[in-house]
Amino acid sequence: MRTRREFLGVATAGLPAGLDFALEDYHVHLNTMTLEQVVARSRETGVKYGLLEHLGTKENEYPIVLSNDKEALDWIAKLKDHGVYIGAQAEWIDWVPCFSKEVLSRLDYILTDSWTVRDASGKRIKAFSAGYNPGDDPEAFMKWYVDWIVEILETTPLDIWSHPMWVTRKFTSQLERMWTEERMRRVVMTCKNTNTAVEIDSSVRLPTVPFLKMAKEEGVKFSFGASSQGARVNPIDWSINTARELGLTKKDMFQPAPQGRKPVQTRKLRA
Repeated sequence: MRTRREFLGVATAGLPAGLDFALEDYHVHLNTMTLEQVVARSRETGVKYGLLEHLGTKENEYPIVLSNDKEALDWIAKLKDHGVYIGAQAEWIDWVPCFSKEVLSRLDYILTDSWTVRDASGKRIKAFSAGYNPGDDPEAFMKWYVDWIVEILETTPLDIWSHPMWVTRKFTSQLERMWTEERMRRVVMTCKNTNTAVEIDSSVRLPTVPFLKMAKEEGVKFSFGASSQGARVNPIDWSINTARELGLTKKDMFQPAPQGRKPVQTRKLRA
């Protein structure tokens, strides 16, 4: 049997040991990968993976979108007993009525991001798509965008907020200036009040250290994710390095809630 130090040496792919918790990546999409490939990768890295399929109404434009109890149960059955976490990535804010509470509670966790936004007419659109126009005023965009993030967090029963602090590409160079201390604190406190974990995202290398320190001080939990999209399972080195820099320990890390205590079972949602 491997020692704890030996396990961490494998899991961090050569990074110095120093974490007191097992490594878990909650943001893996199969797409063109097979479940067997992910399980094999887990054996190689020592990382336990959480697999996601998109979840919501059919208005969301993905090759597969789980939109009813049967589809969700088929996804759960596919992954059951394979040593992975069974998750779903919710889209938009109208997904909850598509499912029974009993079926949603069978998922280990539900994750979402704030990349699907409202366009000028109120319709859903991907904020990374060529057709999205965020306007020319970064301040006006951020005022609206932070409101939208808070609305998502307060009106849907989530476990993890993914791709935190990401802004549309037009404003990426201004991200740190746009995310003022006041805006960061508003979102951090919303995560705290809704008991939503914050993803430390290796794919976009966010959130920033000031945000993470603020969240840690407020007792917000964290998860790792690399947003693997199907060609391969991406490394989570940035997440690991960031956790070490912040001095995160096991008590800071997200774990799926047990039955009876999942957000879909306990949260009182804002109307």
